[in-house]
Amino acid sequence: MLRNTIGALCIAALQAACGGDDTPSPSSIQQSFLRAEAERVRAAAGLPGVAVLTAGANHVDVAISGVRRVGAAAPLLTADPLQAGSQTKAVTAMLLARLVEQGRLRWDSTLAELLPAWRDEMQPALRDVTVTQLLRHRGGFKRDPDEADAAAVLPRATGDLVADRALLLRHLLRQEPGATPGTYAYSNVGYMVAGLVAEIAGGAPFETLVQREVFRPLGVQATFGFPEDAEPVTVAGHERRDGAWRHADYPAVDRYNMARVEAAAGGMSIAMPEYAKLLREHLRGLQGASTFLRQETWQLIHAGDGGDYGFGWSIAEVRGKGRVSAHAGSWGSYYMFALLVPEQDRAVAVACNCYGDEAVEQLDRLARQLALDEPR
Repeated sequence: MLRNTIGALCIAALQAACGGDDTPSPSSIQQSFLRAEAERVRAAAGLPGVAVLTAGANHVDVAISGVRRVGAAAPLLTADPLQAGSQTKAVTAMLLARLVEQGRLRWDSTLAELLPAWRDEMQPALRDVTVTQLLRHRGGFKRDPDEADAAAVLPRATGDLVADRALLLRHLLRQEPGATPGTYAYSNVGYMVAGLVAEIAGGAPFETLVQREVFRPLGVQATFGFPEDAEPVTVAGHERRDGAWRHADYPAVDRYNMARVEAAAGGMSIAMPEYAKLLREHLRGLQGASTFLRQETWQLIHAGDGGDYGFGWSIAEVRGKGRVSAHAGSWGSYYMFALLVPEQDRAVAVACNCYGDEAVEQLDRLARQLALDEPR
């Protein structure tokens, strides 16, 4: 079964936001403050575990509260990976940007050019969809693969990840568009197609390309999949059932489809200090201090182009803060929300090993407080 991705966006909330040796360092003061805030939010919502980070171009502070698994005493650790869901989209955009700068791809490359063997069988309306449109959710694709897609494709799946992805996407490209190409419609399928485009242009599986072109150059340690896929299992994701947090316990086939087949849309698992490295590079890029991509590419990634979505980020102008980029993601058992405020040299991310309405509300409020100086 292919499970729907939750890719919550936050534009509406953004637009509404208006010593000596014995003296603690600014960083230690900030970490103490963050620990207190993480514990406050975790206790208020009764969450299993909460992680919070704040960063600037040259500093990072991370705080953790709570446990790895409900019913166990082991505390959640700073180094524990959390499933990032749709935060992966920004990484997919970074990968494609690298391939464009290397001349392997153009922003205006079309699906008909990139997939010539499939051109005649894909829907005519999709042939002129560009890489830029895919990344801005303007490719016309429906939001997610559904049960009918799974029923049609899974009997022919082989277990070869790259082949299975191609099989599913070839099937999806034959379908009528879910929206008019060129108009905004949030789509995990569109990002899956972007991942396929990267595989073709880069000549390697998506995961290999991300490690080679994004994670390794930035010194980031991250994987694709769920923390539950590791041996031994340490961290668990939780969902709210019968008034209590319970282990999500998705079957392995669901985890495979969610975080591997749909990797480019939401497959990344990452610890908060490692995620901070990605966020800091975005800040540095927008400040003209990154060698990972050209500054004009960073500006393009964070430009809404008349809309409210860049490449993997929701974009809004916030009074007194300038342009703010934000995104949230979840597969239903973890949650992560991040904001970038370049004019303030500020990045904030909050996460938990759970997903539910109260968790989202509490964590989003904390993130906006830290990033936008909103009152508690």
